[in-house]
Amino acid sequence: MLKLGTDDALVDKLGALAANVVEEALASGLAWDQAIVAFGIASKAIAMKAASQGIGTPEQCAAHAQGRLQFGMEQSADVLKAWLR
Repeated sequence: MLKLGTDDALVDKLGALAANVVEEALASGLAWDQAIVAFGIASKAIAMKAASQGIGTPEQCAAHAQGRLQFGMEQSADVLKAWLR
């Protein structure tokens, strides 16, 4: 399970989004490792959007995104079992 405490609504939102991303990645025709690169690029794009909204500098937002990606990699994928078809 996710190490996010007892926020069931957050776990549900993360599980639903992650399952959608997994399904899209599998349907994309990319190899799994190529899809991972795409996730990194998407993370950087989200960070740059956050920076453009004044949340921090591009460097700060990119560093924060990298840390959150690592945090995500430390989570269990068990939450996806309820979402994947």
